[in-house]
Amino acid sequence: MKRVISLLAACALLSIALPALAGDYHSGTSLICSDCHVAHFSQSHALSGPIVPFGPAGPYEFLLRNEVNDLCLTCHNGQPFAPDVFGVNGGAARNRLAGGLNAAPGHMANDAGYSADDGHTLWSTATAPGGTFSHATDGLECVDCHSQHGQTPTQYRNLKSSTSPSDKFFGKTVTYAIGVQDLTKDVFERSAASYAEADVDYNEPNTTKSAYGAWCASCHTNFHGSGGDANMGSVSGGDATTATPWLRHPQADVNIGAHASYISSLSQFSNHTNRVKVMDSQGIWTGLAGDNTVTPSCFSCHKSHGNQNSFGLIFMKGTGTVTEEGDGGVYKDLCRQCHVQGG
Repeated sequence: MKRVISLLAACALLSIALPALAGDYHSGTSLICSDCHVAHFSQSHALSGPIVPFGPAGPYEFLLRNEVNDLCLTCHNGQPFAPDVFGVNGGAARNRLAGGLNAAPGHMANDAGYSADDGHTLWSTATAPGGTFSHATDGLECVDCHSQHGQTPTQYRNLKSSTSPSDKFFGKTVTYAIGVQDLTKDVFERSAASYAEADVDYNEPNTTKSAYGAWCASCHTNFHGSGGDANMGSVSGGDATTATPWLRHPQADVNIGAHASYISSLSQFSNHTNRVKVMDSQGIWTGLAGDNTVTPSCFSCHKSHGNQNSFGLIFMKGTGTVTEEGDGGVYKDLCRQCHVQGG
């Protein structure tokens, strides 16, 4: 039995629009039940908008039109009307902030250049690196991360959150501002539902934490935390000493160049034309004069869906044309966005 989509029965059967909420698609007035659900697995007439075809082996659980990943990818793979989140971008022309997913062997074919170690892998039954989460039967599904009916409180990209202490997403909120900057929010999205890399940046409302990193820790637990945590090393507040070195890369409470012992340099970061994404409590993100609060987090090194590099890493050397893989750099160029060792 799948664990994924709980049906809002009256809405699914009657296609009643819900009250408008701020947020991305599948939320508020854009929560269109018939996009994904069908009452009797029967359709003899056209509806308004793009029609998601039935899967070949229905009817399916929860009155869905297809199995979960196949259903999501019907719209989110190579279509002009929805973000393409799988493999090469065949949708709107843009550098995608999250990059593209890949598929486990035995399921749909991966696009050229993508393989099952290049980011998040749909249908994968592997245990999440650094954690214990896995789906041994069905494998990874889109709705393991995203709330298909929207999320209250309103979450950036409909990322999952929970009010249940037993849920791994308990209290994991990632807030965002649309159009007008709000430094009390975790994310600044320059226009609603924009998925282009250039249209999204990350604020730092709490300079000791990363809401984004805490959300990723829901599955990749051991990779995240603050200085002084047993899994992270260093000391509380992120001030490194030789007696308490870092055990894992900080992603919440260390500004680039803040401590000489980190061997990172703010000028190393600011002197690049192309820079990886960082958090910034000032909302500037450049590291130039007066901007000394730039902090790396998960998205600084990885595309959240993935790309054509192993682990979805972003090989950014600092010049050249920016793509989802970087700007033509190699592995060490990513490290040298902030660090000065080596040549």
